[in-house]
Amino acid sequence: MDIQQALTDAVAASMATIEQSPAPQVAAEPQDVDPQDPPTDDTPDTPETPEADPAPDEDAADEATDAPVLPEGYVAVPVVADQLATEFVLRDAEGEVEIPALIVEYKANGKVRQDRLDQVVKLAQFGVYNEAREQQFKQAESRLEELESVVEQREAQLERILRDEDFFLAVREAYEAENSPERRAERAEQMAQQARLDAQMQPILQQGAMFYEREVSPALDLIAQTFPAVTPEELSNRMAYAMQLHVETAPNGATYIPPSQYDAVRQYIVDDLAFWAQSQQARRVPAATAPAQQAALQNELAKAQVSAQKAKRAVGQATKPVGRAASNTPAKPKVAKPATVDDALDSAMSEILASIR
Repeated sequence: MDIQQALTDAVAASMATIEQSPAPQVAAEPQDVDPQDPPTDDTPDTPETPEADPAPDEDAADEATDAPVLPEGYVAVPVVADQLATEFVLRDAEGEVEIPALIVEYKANGKVRQDRLDQVVKLAQFGVYNEAREQQFKQAESRLEELESVVEQREAQLERILRDEDFFLAVREAYEAENSPERRAERAEQMAQQARLDAQMQPILQQGAMFYEREVSPALDLIAQTFPAVTPEELSNRMAYAMQLHVETAPNGATYIPPSQYDAVRQYIVDDLAFWAQSQQARRVPAATAPAQQAALQNELAKAQVSAQKAKRAVGQATKPVGRAASNTPAKPKVAKPATVDDALDSAMSEILASIR
């Protein structure tokens, strides 16, 4: 037999043996697949399971991408989308902001409540209204108690009238006397007289208030500024005590200062009150003061002099007649600067007297 033929027969026999024996299952290695070749599917046919829709995951990913990045510890609060419980505006340092959908937990009337922010604002509005209504209720309750007391008194009187004949006769006589034509005419005359007195007193009281506002009050303020050791309360109390000598009582019981006493009031301020304040200033402030304190006092006195000059010019302009010819009198010489505290006090006093007169 030829050797080549023998080798061919041996190879054929071995191949037949290999085909008859079961082949071991080995994981197939990945092979290069030609994209033009159709894919082959050697797996058995099985029922296909529905795959999840990837759309929601993509939307969630988009929303997560669009959401702003907040610092650690901060959260994004949604805004109120539905109708608000009440109309209000929420602002921050930069201006108006949208209403957040926040839930407020608080305790009221012993119970813990959870309400949205707009509902809490509405409750606050009701609370303000309830506070005013509570005040009105208290006033009405007090008035009701008074009326109940009056009703009880009237019922007691009616019961006594029905039981006591003498008391009934006395009440009837008093009623007839009070409602007689003479008594009614007397009451009408008193009411008319009171109306006439009120009409007469109204311009007098207005004139007195104007006098105090334009003359007395500025004079007291000027004295208080010139002598800081004297308080405005002391000046007001001393002024009120001295004015008791000039006060008159109206027929209706009101006290007032008549216009005929205005000159006396001015004279008291110039001759008594100003000099009393000067003496109190000299007594309360030691003469031998430190140079700094003396300079500060002189500055205060200089300011008072300037205020007095302004007040004097204002009074002169207000009282200058219209169309009056200018005066030919020479101007007053300038006053030298005071060298001592006493000179400054005297100068300020002269300015006060000049401004008041």
